[in-house]
Amino acid sequence: MTAPLLPADLESAVDWMVLLSSGSVTAADRARFEQWRLADPRHRAAWEKVNAAVKDSFAALGGGEQRLAAGRALLTPPARRRMLRNALGLALAAGGLAALVDRQTPLRTLAADLRTGTGERRAYTLPDGSELTLNARSAVNLDFSAGERRVRLKAGAVYVRVAPDAARPFIVATAEGEVQALGTVFSVAREEEACVVSVVEHLVEVRAVGQRRVLRAGEGLRFDARGLGTPDAMLADAAAWQSGMLVVHDESLGAVVQALRPYRRGIIRITPAAARLRVLGAFPLDDTGRTLESLRQTLPIEVTSLGGWFVSIDLRPASH
Repeated sequence: MTAPLLPADLESAVDWMVLLSSGSVTAADRARFEQWRLADPRHRAAWEKVNAAVKDSFAALGGGEQRLAAGRALLTPPARRRMLRNALGLALAAGGLAALVDRQTPLRTLAADLRTGTGERRAYTLPDGSELTLNARSAVNLDFSAGERRVRLKAGAVYVRVAPDAARPFIVATAEGEVQALGTVFSVAREEEACVVSVVEHLVEVRAVGQRRVLRAGEGLRFDARGLGTPDAMLADAAAWQSGMLVVHDESLGAVVQALRPYRRGIIRITPAAARLRVLGAFPLDDTGRTLESLRQTLPIEVTSLGGWFVSIDLRPASH
């Protein structure tokens, strides 16, 4: 990530922020900083602007463990300090430090037991021998006991191949409900206000709001705080992310863009009118540029990119 050019005062203020947050600042460094800050009113103004940008960004995280984890991740290793400096430069040039930094490393899930960053799928072997894969920008907490194995899905999507253990049920839990393995391979994905379960092998039992249903291989189901939806074979393809594909059957373009966002470090904006267009097809998740170009060629949309960090999608103007 390359930061844009900033006025000299802001450039200096960014450099001071990174140094003072590095954990290795000396008394002489602090003295030099104070001398710089007091030497010119423009220096003080630049420092206040940079300090406010950082404060606003971390305020979005709330307090406690998330804030501490974010601070450690962003401010200690040299590589992360370089990322912070570049993000500060981008934020001060275009606004939105929190959004830009979060597009690199999801800040709200830094304290999770297992997590992935933007554009990253990762496989884990759990203590019981089960195999778990996280989609990009996903996070889970593990709660394994003598009586059950519980995976709490905090964000994104999880794909699991469950190791047999008759004495300890394997459950993926979300805020909306839970899915219990019945000797199976399945995926659970969180959406904005719902979850989708897709069964790849054998069976699962889905439970939400006092309702329960058993799903078989090749079936999928959406559930939310109101209960269980209707089984739908089309939703079984929602697990295709595990192999790097996005498979959609008459989905809105808005939903497609939402599925691409975990794989793109920049920001994608789409107008409501364009978001309502319907999409059918299979698209590579690991090459979002190629997917966006394919959508541009097949739908009446314009896709405008600014340096790769900001993409705007709108309806194509009608020709006269």
